[in-house]
Amino acid sequence: MENTLAVAQTLYNTYFSVFNEPMDEMKMHKLMYFTQRESLICTKEPLFDEAFHGWKYGPVLRSVREEYKRGANFNDSNVAISVDSQKIVKQAFDRYARMSAWKLSTLSHGELAWKVSRKGLKTGENGNIPLKLSAMRIDALRESSERARSGSQAE
Repeated sequence: MENTLAVAQTLYNTYFSVFNEPMDEMKMHKLMYFTQRESLICTKEPLFDEAFHGWKYGPVLRSVREEYKRGANFNDSNVAISVDSQKIVKQAFDRYARMSAWKLSTLSHGELAWKVSRKGLKTGENGNIPLKLSAMRIDALRESSERARSGSQAE
């Protein structure tokens, strides 16, 4: 299992090298979510163990939120992720990084895991309820089935 901030650093550095600009926080949270889901699709296991929380614009990781608040841009994380994990990050990056943060937010709002975490909350309210891994597994299975039908399987 990988360190959450090491995965975020990998995404951040990849984004910067491709787009020559820093990644904004909202996009980072969504790419982290879809990277976690990609891991569930490819390996049936989570890439990292930190739970997402169902905030109003989609899933959020508290450690990533704190990193952005500090303005550190993941410079403190010198932990590398495995080659297999890098492949999963690349698959998710290639599939989602060109989408806007708002498009990714909209996609995340269609996920069962996010919907379940939002039960009982008002539309503009941030939630403290962690997304359930079991619901994320259902989302991963649904996405895998959709890809199989459309012929766009993960490598």
